[in-house]
Amino acid sequence: MTDFSPGARHAAQRAAILGATCAIQKGVLLHVLEKSWLDTLKQFLGTSVEVEKGIIDDTSRSLAELAEEVRQLSGFSLEPQVRSGDTLDTLVEAAPDFDLLVLGARGRHPVWALALGTTSQRLLSKVHQPVLVVKREAEIPYQRVLVYTDFSPNSLKGLQYAQMIAPQAFINLVHVFEPLLERKIISAGVSDEVVEQYRVDAQLEAEAEMTRFIAEAGTDPRLLLRLIEHGHAPGKLPEIAAKWAPDLIIVGKHGRSRIEEFLLGSVTLHMLAQSPCDVLVAE
Repeated sequence: MTDFSPGARHAAQRAAILGATCAIQKGVLLHVLEKSWLDTLKQFLGTSVEVEKGIIDDTSRSLAELAEEVRQLSGFSLEPQVRSGDTLDTLVEAAPDFDLLVLGARGRHPVWALALGTTSQRLLSKVHQPVLVVKREAEIPYQRVLVYTDFSPNSLKGLQYAQMIAPQAFINLVHVFEPLLERKIISAGVSDEVVEQYRVDAQLEAEAEMTRFIAEAGTDPRLLLRLIEHGHAPGKLPEIAAKWAPDLIIVGKHGRSRIEEFLLGSVTLHMLAQSPCDVLVAE
């Protein structure tokens, strides 16, 4: 999806690089002429069919030029398509035909300020495809990928996506645990030794789950860096990402329980808003 902004251009470049890297059969470069804007422009310039056709023709030429630019960069051809309508609704309508949606983090139109919260929530709640939000200029395939896991099926998809779209990348598989009863234990006035043992047990349980998770994914554990830390995931994960400096972060949309799903949703929104690198939200 592009609106010809620099961020959307980066998204088009990344989509083409993924197409070439992953041997994708078909890719579409979509631009939506916002119907409300088009109607206003037609009213201002005139209501003739020629006015609308001229706007569509000009947009189609610009889109074809962008598609050729990214083809020369990557060797992969994206089919340019121009549609008119509500931008978000049009994207949702087109989504089922594709395996991955690639968008820029910032656009010329306010509807594409995806990292600001409400629009990203609306989009992610309406589509069932993974969404890749591109924040940086794309020049080479992903080299360092951080995958956040809560050991849910959605997290498993996230790791699988990492292996598909970044087969040569170094993957850091991260889990942040926060024992659900820890605060109650502390508020009950138990000794520090009891609290520490509770954390140790939770750490051991997380390590065992991590081993099972990797085995279920069928991934060679020697190809992964595993990191398990104690803390509050929405706040802890940005700290980990800042230290490790990935060029892609993958998070799931849904957790395995209501509490974890709420936390994972918080993680997703935090990373969309705060991460300087690309973020893929796995469905």
